[in-house]
Amino acid sequence: MVIDIEKLKSKLEKNIVLITFESLKSRKVYDREYTLCDKYCNMPIHIKKQSGDKLICYDVEFQKWEDLQIDTIKEFKVVQ
Repeated sequence: MVIDIEKLKSKLEKNIVLITFESLKSRKVYDREYTLCDKYCNMPIHIKKQSGDKLICYDVEFQKWEDLQIDTIKEFKVVQ
């Protein structure tokens, strides 16, 4: 399944998105909630333009920034 990264980035800017991805280290599959929307984050977000093979996003539960390898993302869905 090919993920539409531009669509994912657009959803992250306005919503909380559940992203399913495979860990590069353990090869385990994880489901985590991420966002790039200020109203769901406890700090201002200034990431607008992203390029390359990583997606930088904010982990809502653990309140920290993470970079996800784009080709490890299996699927995503808006949860809020």
